[in-house]
Amino acid sequence: MSEKSQKLVFEQPDETFVIFADQVRLSQVISNLMTDAAKYSDANSSITVSIWAENDDVLIRVKDRGIGIPKADLAHVFGAFYRADNEATRKEAGIGVGLYFCHLIVDHHCGEITAASEVGQGTAMTSRIPREFPTESVENISPAA
Repeated sequence: MSEKSQKLVFEQPDETFVIFADQVRLSQVISNLMTDAAKYSDANSSITVSIWAENDDVLIRVKDRGIGIPKADLAHVFGAFYRADNEATRKEAGIGVGLYFCHLIVDHHCGEITAASEVGQGTAMTSRIPREFPTESVENISPAA
């Protein structure tokens, strides 16, 4: 972000909360989302990372004011090897697995990740993670033979 003189805004509530999750993997999700936001945003723009609790979940949103994602591409952005085909994505290196891995990591935490975007207005990627790992998902796991 410093290469483009972009501003990072971090929004969090005054309250503290605990989330039972893999710190390394969730850090990878946030890092990837921030990298993509910086990559597809103009110089001197701002990227906002927000975290808050909602019921039994913690939500993490990375929002930019970048090029945005066309509606036709939104349904596919979390697919393996998918990249929107436009001038901006052709300029950037990548094979289209970053958001796919984010989706896998969030999914393995029994959460969900969503994308909201408007071309020319920016993108918001929101991850919803349960504060506690659901016990029913653990109970359904068969022991290794």
